Amino acid sequence: MKAVRVQKTVTARELPKAWREEGRFALDQRVTVVIEPEDPELAAAASVEAVMDIISRRATERGLTEETLAEILDER
Repeated sequence: MKAVRVQKTVTARELPKAWREEGRFALDQRVTVVIEPEDPELAAAASVEAVMDIISRRATERGLTEETLAEILDER
C-alpha cells in the first residue's frame, strides 16, 4: 500500500482543543493541517548520520550519481 500525504485547510474550531491551545489559534483562524505517514526506516534511525545514510542510499537507488549531484550543487 502506498503512503499518502493528506493536506487540508480548516478553521481552528475544527481542530481538537489541545491542538488549538498548543497553536494558540483563534476559533475563526484558518490553519492548514498536514498528515504524513511515518517512515519506519527513518523513524528507527539512531542518529542524524544514520538518517543521512538512508537518504543517500535511497537517492543512489533512484539513480542519483556523484556527477548529477555535482551538477545540481553547481547550479546556483
